[in-house]
Amino acid sequence: MINQKPFQISIVLLRLLLAAWIGAAVLYVITSVAEQTSSNFDSLIRDQLATIRFPLYYCFGLAIHVAAVALAFGVWKTSAPENRRRLLIVFLLVGLSGILITLDYFIIYVPLQDLITPPGQVRSQRFIQLHTLSRRANEVHLTIMLIAAIVASIPLNVVRSEQ
Repeated sequence: MINQKPFQISIVLLRLLLAAWIGAAVLYVITSVAEQTSSNFDSLIRDQLATIRFPLYYCFGLAIHVAAVALAFGVWKTSAPENRRRLLIVFLLVGLSGILITLDYFIIYVPLQDLITPPGQVRSQRFIQLHTLSRRANEVHLTIMLIAAIVASIPLNVVRSEQ
């Protein structure tokens, strides 16, 4: 018999973590776009904001993904057989999103940051390409996490213990 209390706590934490990441990431992107399109900031300030904020976004995102993968694995491993397939899907989706945000950071963001360091440089064609790619990469990994959050939030089959 599976001890239900750790499972229940883990599934609640997983659901909370996935929803929190989606909300935090969307809010972060909204505020970043507002800063980057604001006429109150010149290109020097916009570049400085991007180089300060985005490494924190990726660091926080990686921490969320690692915690969510660990929770999803634990939930899948300790779940009732009827729920394992769906929870495996959640685990795999969170893992895929984690791989994508990591690749986004190293393959897209780091070279993009190099193009705006020192701040205030003219936006090159390479910058525009990488920025578009970064936007799409974020849309993909956030969509995958949103799907994982939805799947994880669907009520699980209740397993009644025999007495």
